[in-house]
Amino acid sequence: WLKRLSWSVSMRHPDPAGGMLPSCLQVLCAFAAGSSLAKAATPRRLTTSLPCRQELDSMLKDESWLWMNSSFSRWCRVKLENEMAQCCRTANFAQGRGEGCTESCDANCIHQPFIDMCNSDFGKACTVIRKPFFYTGAPELKVSETFCVPAACTNGADRQALMDWYSSSYRIIRSGWHKEYSEAVLECDNSGVVVPILAVVGVLLGIILLIPVGIILFKAPKERGRTLISQADMQDRTEDDGAAGDLRQAGAGGDALNNSGMWTGR
Repeated sequence: WLKRLSWSVSMRHPDPAGGMLPSCLQVLCAFAAGSSLAKAATPRRLTTSLPCRQELDSMLKDESWLWMNSSFSRWCRVKLENEMAQCCRTANFAQGRGEGCTESCDANCIHQPFIDMCNSDFGKACTVIRKPFFYTGAPELKVSETFCVPAACTNGADRQALMDWYSSSYRIIRSGWHKEYSEAVLECDNSGVVVPILAVVGVLLGIILLIPVGIILFKAPKERGRTLISQADMQDRTEDDGAAGDLRQAGAGGDALNNSGMWTGR
């Protein structure tokens, strides 16, 4: 197809000397057309779904979420500013600038009350890892903070596009160390699924391990060389059997000469 396009362009636009267009221009025209087709063939999703956008917008306006987010932000700001002061030789938190910062400059802002409220009222609590001063002068500083993902956004496609949508759509209402989310990474664990699976596996393993224990406890093992009855007991039993046989013979009649003690009448 590109060859046909190049040939068509050269035939419609001959040069003044009567020849065809230079081959370099033909290649550029064909390359531009091919690039446009390639971009059109592989569209990229730039936004979340409509239910996800609606729930996100509703959550960001909720009074409970606003109160918790305000409390969380004040707490995290103290931790982040202290971390920046410790890992940077020169730190200006207000302007987002630092010099001589180490690569391990990372503040942990995982907020358990925020997590509990998010999981019970809105959706799923996840973690966002971002660099709040990446473009202002302290790219080494990182923060890991709690981020509430609405229930409608917990599917794979929406969760993948959520940070880009939040970064661009709500940038105007953010300021200071909250402003930059363009390099943010959203991480959500699957503990809600993993824990029940681990519990079932643990129960099954427990049952399997109890089977040999039960066999050992309730079934007597065989012992080689153990004497079940002693020689003296066997001798006594033989004598008792012989005495019993004599008594049975005497009861049947007849003495040692095989004569009966009773007289018979004629």
